[in-house]
Amino acid sequence: MKLRNTLPFAVGLIAVASAAFGADKFASWEGKPAPAFKMKDTSGKVWTNASLKGKVVLLDFWASWCGPCKAASPVMQKLYKTYGSKGLVVIGAEAEGNPKSIAAAYAKEHGYTYKFTTQNDALLASFGPDGIPAFVIIGKDGKVSRTIMGVPPKADDLFPIMTRFIKPLL
Repeated sequence: MKLRNTLPFAVGLIAVASAAFGADKFASWEGKPAPAFKMKDTSGKVWTNASLKGKVVLLDFWASWCGPCKAASPVMQKLYKTYGSKGLVVIGAEAEGNPKSIAAAYAKEHGYTYKFTTQNDALLASFGPDGIPAFVIIGKDGKVSRTIMGVPPKADDLFPIMTRFIKPLL
């Protein structure tokens, strides 16, 4: 087998192994109440567990320097457009690691209309994923329904994956 044929396989195997190794804490949130949070969006509105109770919430932890995060953003927009009127709240939870937010500029540049919040590093750490993008789906009861790490090789494949978990909650 030539190196060019084995390299993609090896990279994929490493990615799967590292995701599985660190996913235990993140996945352990499933079925439990989401940690208490208070997030401020780019227009100044504050979002909390209490204000979102009765809604299905998709938290997308992302950063502007993260290629897979940026690849997932159009899928988040599509999920919001498809299910927002049915009760889905999509929040792009910026986790840049610095106090200067770029979320508003990012959303405006790409025409995204779902909510973006800033300075979510502490909330991300409380969920404990090993990296980003990290997605948390919270049911109407405030419990974490599903955690998802990363994006598939074809980012568009994320839409049917998310739909499978979100649609039954609406």
